[in-house]
Amino acid sequence: MTARMILALAVEADDKFIWDRLRALQPEMFSAGALEIKFCYFGAEGMRSSRPYVATQWTGNASDLAHLMDRARSRCVCGCFIEVGDILEQALEETRQGSVQAIVIVADQFHGDLDHAVAIARKLRAAGTRLFVLQQGRSIEPAFALLAETTDGACIAFNPHIERLVERLPGTLEAIAHYAIGGLPALQAKDTDPALLLLEQMNRLDVITQGKDRILE
Repeated sequence: MTARMILALAVEADDKFIWDRLRALQPEMFSAGALEIKFCYFGAEGMRSSRPYVATQWTGNASDLAHLMDRARSRCVCGCFIEVGDILEQALEETRQGSVQAIVIVADQFHGDLDHAVAIARKLRAAGTRLFVLQQGRSIEPAFALLAETTDGACIAFNPHIERLVERLPGTLEAIAHYAIGGLPALQAKDTDPALLLLEQMNRLDVITQGKDRILE
């Protein structure tokens, strides 16, 4: 069975470095196995300053996805608020058409209705979809941590200006791709620093969530 993963770029700044890195990382993600990826971004609409949510078709080919990202880059209008809930709603809609194992959001700040986003995240968790947030910044925003926790996923902060992002980001995305394809056993088998970091977060969040479930009972 082919796994499916949504990759969404939701940064306010016009960060060419992040765009270029994500585009170059397609081979690492697809090398993990049978995988289809849908790329999501916020694009221009005519001459207006609005930034509508745009999602590409599913693709299982690295060069095709790179081409889709090139087109997205030319249409993207950066520098405005981004509703994270829009991405989660898109993912939830996709789960009604078929399983989606993972959502990866590369973001810098949370914007939108958090309660609404959490409600959607609960539905994603019930559908078997986990959220992985790669947040630019020195520390993790509580909103992103809560959303990841709700889906039993993970939230990792990174600062591209001081960290060796060129090495860290490929390993993290590849580890998430392995999870999407083979679940926790595949992630455990990776035995790399990014995979171990994801497992540490996911296991911790599982314990927290189980504790909350017992309290609710």
